[in-house]
Amino acid sequence: MKKLTNYRILTVHCRCGLKLLKYRKGPGRRLLKIHRDRITVDYTGIFINDYSESGTDIHCPACGKRIATVQVVNGKYVNKVNQGQLGLAR
Repeated sequence: MKKLTNYRILTVHCRCGLKLLKYRKGPGRRLLKIHRDRITVDYTGIFINDYSESGTDIHCPACGKRIATVQVVNGKYVNKVNQGQLGLAR
């Protein structure tokens, strides 16, 4: 398994303004998937303690809109991000 060495830490917000998590993002342009092992701080507790089955939607606790969907990619459970619902990631 490859170890993520070159990364930047993003603070991910919902479009409604709620701070969701701090995430170690590798090189690339957009945040497409959220891997559980790369989350440094989960402010709401909806990502790191989530062991839902594949196909389950994750909703924002403040506005109730869908943020991500749980999927299995390469044998790992990841959260596929809904690009339209994410706010600024800095």
